[in-house]
Amino acid sequence: MENNNSDKEFSMSTVQQTIYSVLREIQERNGYPLKEINEEVKVVKNLGFSSLDVAELVAVLEMEFGIDPFSQGVSIMEVHSVGELIAVYQNALSAEPA
Repeated sequence: MENNNSDKEFSMSTVQQTIYSVLREIQERNGYPLKEINEEVKVVKNLGFSSLDVAELVAVLEMEFGIDPFSQGVSIMEVHSVGELIAVYQNALSAEPA
């Protein structure tokens, strides 16, 4: 599948804002208590996300960014905090050929 995001530039703040927004949407949709989201927050431990929530998160972010860093050798099991998630997407997006 071809990546159609070659014309899009994703700054660090855009990546962060998008991830925060998607996390908040999943929290709201699933009726989770709305907890503060910052880079230190653990997606499963602090936000209470299930494995299905994490799968949904990755799927939505793939649609948003046009890339799945977890198909490129990064293990989702190694990503615990929101900051780590941001870093994974930022690194994957910066490695994408223009």
